[in-house]
Amino acid sequence: MRWTAMGLVNERDAQAMLADHDAQASSFSVGSVLLVLSAVLLSASILLVIAANWQAIPRLMKVSVVIALIWGFHCGGAMLIAFGRTVLGQGLLVLGAASFGGGMALVGQLYHLSGDELDLFYIWLAAAVLSCVFFRSGIMLGFVAALCVSTLWVAFDRYNFDWTTQTVLLPPALSCIIVLLSFWAGNVRVRHVAGFLMLGWLIWLYAQTTDVRIAIAFVAGGFGLFAVLSLTRLYDSHVARLVATYALALSAIGLALINIEYSRGLPLAVVSVASLAISVAALVMKGRDDGMVRAIAYMIFAGETLYLSFQTIDSLLDTSSFFLISGLLLALLAFGVSRLEKLLSKKRGLKKEGVDAS
Repeated sequence: MRWTAMGLVNERDAQAMLADHDAQASSFSVGSVLLVLSAVLLSASILLVIAANWQAIPRLMKVSVVIALIWGFHCGGAMLIAFGRTVLGQGLLVLGAASFGGGMALVGQLYHLSGDELDLFYIWLAAAVLSCVFFRSGIMLGFVAALCVSTLWVAFDRYNFDWTTQTVLLPPALSCIIVLLSFWAGNVRVRHVAGFLMLGWLIWLYAQTTDVRIAIAFVAGGFGLFAVLSLTRLYDSHVARLVATYALALSAIGLALINIEYSRGLPLAVVSVASLAISVAALVMKGRDDGMVRAIAYMIFAGETLYLSFQTIDSLLDTSSFFLISGLLLALLAFGVSRLEKLLSKKRGLKKEGVDAS
C-alpha cells in the first residue's frame, strides 16, 4: 500500500482499513438496477391492465387493487431491506409511494371527494416523508425531492405565480425539509435540489418587483456569505460548503440581472469590474480546492466578457482597451497570487519541520 510505504499509515491500520473497505457492499449493482426496472415495468403492466378494463372493473375492486399495490410494495421493500437487498428494497418503496399518490387521485375521482390538486400533493408529500424517515432511505429521499419540486410547481401554477403566503413560505420550508432529511437518510447529493429551489425562489422574488436594488443585494449578500464561509473553518462542513457555492451562484445571477438593467456607459463599466473582481476573488479563495467554485467563477468571467463584447461591438478600440487592461491586471494578480502561495507553502514547510524537530 502506497500510504504505508510513505510512512503515513502503519501496517496494522492499513490492513484494518482495507478489511473494512472490502466488507462494504457496493453502492451500485447492475443486477439490482435491472430488478428495480423490472418492478417498474411489472407495476406499469398492472396499471395498464386496469386502465384497459376500467369500465368493466367494479369500483371496490379498483380501490382494492390500488391498496394492494401500496401495501405490497412497502411490505416487499421492508422485507428486502431486512434481508440486505437495500437497493431493490428502496426501489420498491418508491413504487409504493408512487402508488399512494395514484391511489389518492383514484379515490378522489371515484367518490367525487372535495379538495384540489395541491391538497393531494401535500398529503402525498407527507406520506413520502414519513416513508423516508421510517426506512431511512436515500433513494426515497430522491423521490421526496422530486415530489417537492412538483408540489412547488402546482402551488405556483394555482396562484398564477403571484405573491401569496404559500408561494413565499413554501420553497424555503421544503428546502429545509430536504436538507434535514439528507442528514438522516445519508443522501448528500439531494441537497443540490434544495439549493436550486432556493435560487429559483429568489429569482421569482426579484421578478415580482424587478427592482435593481434586489439584484445588487443578491450580488453583495451572495458574495459576502461566500467570503465569510470560505475564510472560516465552517467551509469544512458539507452544508456550509454547499451554502457558499450557491451563494456565489446567487451573486452571479445578481450580476446578470444588473447587466440587464445597466447595459451602457459608466454603470456597465462598474458592473464589469465588479464581475471581474468577484470571479478572481472566488478563484483565489476556493478555486484551487473546489471545482464548483471554479466553474461558477469561470462562468462569471466568461459571461461578462462575452456580454461586454456584444454591447460594445461598435467600439472595438474601447473593447480591446478594456481587455488589455483586464489582461494586465490579471497577469499582475496571478503573479502576486503565485508568489503568495509559494510563501505560504514555504512557511507551512518550516512550521512542519519545527514540529517534527520538537
